[in-house]
Amino acid sequence: MRVGIMIRDEEYRCALVNKLSSYDNDIYVNVIGNNIKDASGSVILTDISPSELDSSVLNALRPRTLFITASGKDIRDDCRTVFKFCSIQELISELSVVYNLWRGTGPGLDHSARLISVCCESDSYSAERCRSLAGQIIYSRGGSVLILPLSYINDHGVNDALKGNSLSRLLYSIQCGRESRLEGVTYTDSYGVSSLLLRKGRNPVAYLDEEELRTLISGMSRKYDTIIADAATCFREENITLMKESEKIVYFERGRRVSGIEEMLGSDAMEKLIRIKVTGGTEDVVAMDDCLKQIFGTDGNESIKDRNGKEVRS
Repeated sequence: MRVGIMIRDEEYRCALVNKLSSYDNDIYVNVIGNNIKDASGSVILTDISPSELDSSVLNALRPRTLFITASGKDIRDDCRTVFKFCSIQELISELSVVYNLWRGTGPGLDHSARLISVCCESDSYSAERCRSLAGQIIYSRGGSVLILPLSYINDHGVNDALKGNSLSRLLYSIQCGRESRLEGVTYTDSYGVSSLLLRKGRNPVAYLDEEELRTLISGMSRKYDTIIADAATCFREENITLMKESEKIVYFERGRRVSGIEEMLGSDAMEKLIRIKVTGGTEDVVAMDDCLKQIFGTDGNESIKDRNGKEVRS
């Protein structure tokens, strides 16, 4: 996501640029001053009031502009605003909505969340490795983690899941913006790892089309700090597209099968690929630790906060 900064408050602007630039997600920050041409392809973040802009200029910029306000006064209903002193996660969340709506992709992934795709050489250990990765993220980084099953057999389900088409109801709630109804559609185990409240066995998520899959991830990314998309060996086109749009792609392998992962992803997405050789020994622990460093960076001395800015580990 590209963000063009047009903020007159110099002290606030410098602090904000530093925070956005150091944020772990794929966010590109550009201070554009008064030259709007420098903001080509960017969503605009500004403290200029809509009332200060000429109507023609406002109409042209409004679809891709997030207005910063210190109060709720004199703000038009058709302009999207954010409180000046909100958390960085909330700010990025609002920028994500504006950016994706402007680009015509719908609400899209909340950029305050991470999307990590996992695929494997074999289905037999994919779920186990995903849960291990999720547990390590929670332990070392904090925050909330959801595993989203993408393969045809759901190994992350529960035996006593609700009957009926709960996935359809979930998608409908997301499309209608009823986020309050998302609370009862997941369960969390004793390690703090969350999954969709779906039965084991045949996985309805694996039959969603690309638009439905985007809708599902869009809604869940507003509730969880990290989403792990477990594709296992289900390399259907919709899953490959999702992998390419993920922040990182983790590939677990034993070296016994040729998957052709390089050809499927293409050269542009290969830089996101993290290969982990599964040995069953102590090397796996070292490899997982290195994987987390590639995903989150090496800022292990900083306090860790969740998406609401609450410190969960120091």
